[in-house]
Amino acid sequence: MNSINSFKQMDPDLALARQMDQFSLRQPQVSEGGKVGESQAGNGPAGAGSSFFEALQRSMEEVNANQLQADSSIKDLMAGKNKNIHETMLAIQKADLSLKTMMQVRNKILEAYKEVMRMQV
Repeated sequence: MNSINSFKQMDPDLALARQMDQFSLRQPQVSEGGKVGESQAGNGPAGAGSSFFEALQRSMEEVNANQLQADSSIKDLMAGKNKNIHETMLAIQKADLSLKTMMQVRNKILEAYKEVMRMQV
């Protein structure tokens, strides 16, 4: 089962967040001459010009890879290809922790989005 697709299907607000991705973290700045330019504040560790959604998508792909690795490790253990249960349990725990972390990030993003939507303009 593809974790990213199931995550998107579980959360209709994620589709709304994707539509809202046109607003990046970079804010326009007005220089002394009156020209509008973009600040470099949004060009963080995720790379130059990358959006928040792209960073979130990369994180979801990493969570998906961890889930697939755990599934593969379980199948190998059951088939007898791998006799080391410790590595299997570590892969399972890593996948579980990354999924729980992603869900907490999702919850915080939705809380922030709802808070912004409640603001009076």
